[in-house]
Amino acid sequence: MERGVANLPFSDESPAIRYLEHQGSIVLNIRRLSGLSATLSKISSYGVGRVNRSELAEFLNNMGVQLGAGVSILEALDEIIQDTSNKMLRMTLKFIRSDIVSGQTFAAAMARHPGVFPPMVINLARIGEETGNLDSILLKASEHLRRMQEIISSTKRALIYPLFLITLIMAATIFWFWYVVPNLLQLFLDMDVDLPLITRALIKVGEWTRAYLGIAGLALTAILALTFILRRGWPPFRYATDYLLLKLPLLRSILETSMASRISEYLGILLGAGIGVLRSFDIISDATPNTVYKKRLQEAKVSIKSGNNISSSMRQSHVLPSFAIRMINIGEQSGRMEEQTGYVAKVYREKLTNMVEVLGKTLEPALLVFMGLIFGVLIAGLLLPVYDLISEMNF
Repeated sequence: MERGVANLPFSDESPAIRYLEHQGSIVLNIRRLSGLSATLSKISSYGVGRVNRSELAEFLNNMGVQLGAGVSILEALDEIIQDTSNKMLRMTLKFIRSDIVSGQTFAAAMARHPGVFPPMVINLARIGEETGNLDSILLKASEHLRRMQEIISSTKRALIYPLFLITLIMAATIFWFWYVVPNLLQLFLDMDVDLPLITRALIKVGEWTRAYLGIAGLALTAILALTFILRRGWPPFRYATDYLLLKLPLLRSILETSMASRISEYLGILLGAGIGVLRSFDIISDATPNTVYKKRLQEAKVSIKSGNNISSSMRQSHVLPSFAIRMINIGEQSGRMEEQTGYVAKVYREKLTNMVEVLGKTLEPALLVFMGLIFGVLIAGLLLPVYDLISEMNF
């Protein structure tokens, strides 16, 4: 007898049992898991990893290539399932195959697994089926995911060293103020040494660290947890925090550049696939994580519905920067929207990559200087009393 866990798109046990039996399984007992038990069961069965963008892009590319070569969807899925190493993705593809055999479309089968396939991919698959260009649409979706993964990977590479330095500085500073500074300064107090101002300040900081560090850590954890919960469950709070992030000087440039690249690329892919403008804006809005931009896209859609063109509507709603609006306006006038939006997406992808690289290179020396100042103050506060003590002994 074999036990296992599966993420099934059902709310009742009966259809879930029939679903598993249709795949050839013999179900003796089935039980719904929730909360921590569900998470632990998934980890034990499929590991801690999820289906990342690279794996999803590879799947879409393989599907597109095989469908373009005349292979049927079921044959393509059988081939890919055999070569898939990710357990979660392999299980999901088996369910998709079973759904297709039962009469579901490829896009509808994908839509039953939102934790694996993002809304943009599902919508593109649905569009590909409607237009008869599923193979080319899947290849475009794969290429888009690869580009998004490249941006995210380059961002992580550029910021990993500064983040490491920040963590190191915080850990070292806490250790010094928690353990080293109080013990050394207590020695000076016992010796009745006249302490300079900087040393007395270090004593106060050390006392505060020992007294309130735990409380401060718990308070910070509680604030972060509450923020996470409110963002997930209260739309006005999510909108307010998204709006605040767009007002922070450095983060604002990164977010706006990233959204310009993503929105323009989405628009080019959808319009190039023959999707109407209004539906394209709905799909882009659903795929956009930032609620401020969701609202702006919906406002632009209303303006387009009233008879305005795409570029003027996006300009009024502040969806894209001025340069992107001008390029889209040229695309509208020349009838080359897909080409122009692709060019805009490329420009802002490169701008975002350069911005992140410059940020990483700028943060590194700044953090090193900051770390030097902190430890300079610590060393000065500890050595000045020693110097005064030695001077008195020599006298």
